[in-house]
Amino acid sequence: MGKKNSESFNSFMIQYLKRLNGYTKSEVLFFSEKNEIKLGKKVLAHIKIGDFFIILDERGQCMNTLDYAQFIREKTENYDSIIFLVGGAFGVPKSIVDRCHAFISLSKMTFPHLVARLILLEQTYRAFTILNNHPYHHE
Repeated sequence: MGKKNSESFNSFMIQYLKRLNGYTKSEVLFFSEKNEIKLGKKVLAHIKIGDFFIILDERGQCMNTLDYAQFIREKTENYDSIIFLVGGAFGVPKSIVDRCHAFISLSKMTFPHLVARLILLEQTYRAFTILNNHPYHHE
């Protein structure tokens, strides 16, 4: 949800999606529906049995990068897919929240949607590099 494009953020997102796709099939979908019922139907149509569905929310669980990598490892070992949702400025409709398995937070701070999506992609790519002993992450 949120604004779809900003040229500078879009190029970074494409870069991290390409990198991430070296480890796992990844894609970004945008939903610009204003009607909550229609939005709920569109989002929930992408969530299947066997998927682990996560909503990003500032009140969610906050993790450091290594903990996030272990979280990703556990979810990829136990679920078919991991689906993330960056909610709208006014939150996520209850019909969607009721289907989620976890809430995670990127920070105690609030970020614009474009920044949150970019951070999520970069940190997910970083998690996969950690899990695959790639030297991208330095400790």
